[in-house]
Amino acid sequence: MFKPHKELGQNFLTDKNVAIEMVKALDIKNGEEIIEIGPGHGVLTNILLEKTANISAKISAVELDPRLYIELKEKYSGEKKIDVINVNILDWLSDFETDKNLKIIGSIPYYITSPIIHKIIKMKSVPETVVLLVQKEVAEKIKSTVPDSSYMSSFVQTFFDVKYLGKVPSKKFNPEPQVDGGILKMTRKDVDFSPDFIRKYEGFLHRAYSNPRKMLNKIFKQEELEKGKINPSLRAQNLGAEEWLFFYKILNEI
Repeated sequence: MFKPHKELGQNFLTDKNVAIEMVKALDIKNGEEIIEIGPGHGVLTNILLEKTANISAKISAVELDPRLYIELKEKYSGEKKIDVINVNILDWLSDFETDKNLKIIGSIPYYITSPIIHKIIKMKSVPETVVLLVQKEVAEKIKSTVPDSSYMSSFVQTFFDVKYLGKVPSKKFNPEPQVDGGILKMTRKDVDFSPDFIRKYEGFLHRAYSNPRKMLNKIFKQEELEKGKINPSLRAQNLGAEEWLFFYKILNEI
């Protein structure tokens, strides 16, 4: 019997209908490349193969656990369009490149949601669509808007349109986690994805949210706020992604 590793955050999706909903949201087209993060026992992978049965597609299933890698490698040994890879996704995403239209899907370990999303935004080949099953509270936080904006919602929504597709009860996982999951759909925006821009903008947002309870006049200089036409009595949570991006561009004369 397979014993999940707690330190890897292994809670495997068991509900086929949830997997079908996630793959449908990915909206796969002919000739696209797909990355699946943490395929586990292959519940999502099976649906991906069904959906791409009659079209050209390449699927990279990236699994860290060597036991699951062996299981998946054997299971899909006859499938030419799938490549099972045994590597840490956080290392692998940094070097990945493709000239095809890219989409990413996965039921991911809750504890590395933020690092994975940051890596996706910083990829050399930025995906058009990302569908992730994450912790429900984190999904809601990333989708949040004014007056409940957060660093993560402002950062992610600068680069992607974000939709919350709904809750996935904890009972639909094995072993059952202590919290429910939530499905996020992220669709790439037409913005600057250059490494230099992302790095500087990330630093700007960290500054903006460094003291979220304080008014912005305690974080930014008066002349900066005047230049950006920002109300000094507002707090960071009162500005959305588009306003932060506009403010950043004004201050940096972009």
